[in-house]
Amino acid sequence: MQIRKLQRRSGQASVSVWPPRVLSRSGTTFVQSGDGVLKRVTRVDNRLSLTIECEGREVVGRLEWYPPPSVPSGEKVLRAHLGEPIRAIGYLDVR
Repeated sequence: MQIRKLQRRSGQASVSVWPPRVLSRSGTTFVQSGDGVLKRVTRVDNRLSLTIECEGREVVGRLEWYPPPSVPSGEKVLRAHLGEPIRAIGYLDVR
């Protein structure tokens, strides 16, 4: 499954988790599909913390979805693509 197709529940709806919502000093913002470069991936329980360089600053977001695929599988794929644009990462397959 492509990363951009991963979903989680929000109330009664299923919502896409990509591109990730990120926190910046100016508050919550969204990384547009072509913005930013993945710098770091850290697993925190059943989700991933992503550090993204966007417009010259680092922002942090989380990535959490309902398996499958598993969180360790997603982590492995993302770590293999550090330094790549968020736009390209959304099309990667996680199994």
